[in-house]
Amino acid sequence: MLISKITVYRYDKPAKNVRVTLEFTGLTNMGFTRPVYTDRNGVALIEHSSTGKAIVYIDGKRMGTLRVPGGDVYYL
Repeated sequence: MLISKITVYRYDKPAKNVRVTLEFTGLTNMGFTRPVYTDRNGVALIEHSSTGKAIVYIDGKRMGTLRVPGGDVYYL
């Protein structure tokens, strides 16, 4: 299983309990990961089996794209 790390900040502080999902749109690996909530450090570790490009959703809002496995930081 692969893991991608998404870190979320709100007002320059780690955002706790923010829902994060990844969407894969390739021809063979379409669909969403299960939702993962950020911890007190603003970190969500998302397990997935696909690689390549994924769309990042934070609290249901599309925030950007990410090469996975990998990691990125988002500011709300």
